[in-house]
Amino acid sequence: MTNVTNLEKASAKLAGKDRKSNAPDGATYDANGKRVIRHIPGELPSILDQVETALSESPEQNVYRYAGRLARVYQAEEPADKSVKRPAGAIMVHPVESPLLAELAGRAAIHEKFDARSSSYKPCDCPRRVADALLSRGHWPQLPDLAGFIEAPTITDDNRVIDEPGYDPGSGLFCAFAAIPGYEAPPAKPTKDDAKRAAGKLVDLVASFPFVDATDRAAILAGILTALQRRLLPAAPLVAITAPTPGTGKTLLCEMLAIIATARRASVLSLGHDDAETEKRLAGVFLAGDAVISVDNIERPLKGDLLCQVATQQFVRLRPLGGSGMLNVPTHSLLVATGNNLAIVGDLKRRVIMVRLDAKTERPEHRAFDNDFLKDIAARRGLIITWGLTIVSAYLAAGSPRIAGLHGFGGFEQWDHMVRRPLVWLDFPDPLLTSEELREQDPDLEATRLLLAAWYELFKATRQTAADVVAAGMQASPMGFDKVNPDLYDALQLVCSEKPNARRLGYWLRAHRDRIVGGLVLKHAGAEGRTKTVRWLVTAAGDAGHCG
Repeated sequence: MTNVTNLEKASAKLAGKDRKSNAPDGATYDANGKRVIRHIPGELPSILDQVETALSESPEQNVYRYAGRLARVYQAEEPADKSVKRPAGAIMVHPVESPLLAELAGRAAIHEKFDARSSSYKPCDCPRRVADALLSRGHWPQLPDLAGFIEAPTITDDNRVIDEPGYDPGSGLFCAFAAIPGYEAPPAKPTKDDAKRAAGKLVDLVASFPFVDATDRAAILAGILTALQRRLLPAAPLVAITAPTPGTGKTLLCEMLAIIATARRASVLSLGHDDAETEKRLAGVFLAGDAVISVDNIERPLKGDLLCQVATQQFVRLRPLGGSGMLNVPTHSLLVATGNNLAIVGDLKRRVIMVRLDAKTERPEHRAFDNDFLKDIAARRGLIITWGLTIVSAYLAAGSPRIAGLHGFGGFEQWDHMVRRPLVWLDFPDPLLTSEELREQDPDLEATRLLLAAWYELFKATRQTAADVVAAGMQASPMGFDKVNPDLYDALQLVCSEKPNARRLGYWLRAHRDRIVGGLVLKHAGAEGRTKTVRWLVTAAGDAGHCG
């Protein structure tokens, strides 16, 4: 991995222009062409403009606008937050605070102040008050926007391959890589046959893994294409890898995606003890700009509002640790979740590519492999990148042909265009088909189906209050041993967390109104009496009509 600082000269060349043209009138330079800034009392606004211009003229200072603040791209050391484990040399986005800004401003220009004794200007450090004032502006139009960093070539939706080291003005990406052994840019207009050969080689890479069927193999190929393009995709589904038994290869596939994208293993994030703690940890890694985040060995159902937002939103509003303000943070990190019989519930289940493995053996970790899989991936990384980009480029070069019968994927339109459709175009199964199983396994969906069916069987199309339904479900037989309506009782136990009462059921009904499950729909049927008691109706979906 080439150190980021070795790419700064390349970044300057990519800018392709003389940044001094933006300099304020009257700016002065020394014999080496370095800006000279004189700190004259009463001229703070002009001084701040000059400092910002000096930073923009010095790409080697590596200062950008990122998430509403100034930031740099750098290689990380061991993190202080032990809930996130980053491999050595990981690239991160680091916020520029006042002391660092003063140092960088001092490197970008020569600073002088008037010395009364000699009646001349003498060199000085950039004053901290200047750095403080520049940070307080909150807007730095002369500095370039940083969309993120990439450590492997990627491709835009207009079929432009980004593979030159340094800052790419067109995309706002910092390309933190130099020559990658084995990599060659795809042909200018690759054919469908070129794409099929490339896809076949990617399939051979993962041939030793016990995928449940061909759809799971297509899903991991979608993961590879997503890993290469994630920085440019406004939204992308989370990659979930599951198996019934430990040792099947879930983590190996996750690390494969990370090595392809970054040449290193993934940054590993441990889930918190609750959703709030998990969201705090996620906020930290998104602010740091980690390219691939592994949420490994998940033992509880995966859900959460922030996970849903980062999958479908280009930016999320987050508060940095110890900060008081909110920042718009890019969400373009590839999230990979692994677990045994992984459970994904709530709205997150439609935002997932599911990869299923099953070795059909009691001790899958005892299987023998012909080679070191991750070592082989690292050695062939350049070739893998070329194959992946060739698939996408060929589809775009063919005019992005429509695919009959393939429905859209709302909220992920560009991912659908750049990842899913190129694979289906090459006659692979739809990589989203594996995720349909999540819907059937969703415990909330199962509980909803059971309750609506039991309700409709007992009450038909009559309006009921939550109290009526609970009373019917809890009614015991004359002998007191059995429930009169056992199916309704079991369903209430599920939706009310084993504590059925009218209040709990009322909350659940409001959250599930108008939802169609199993051909039945729950409708709000108005309120009656002085207490405005709400009544509910379960009816066939086609017969629901307007009930209030």
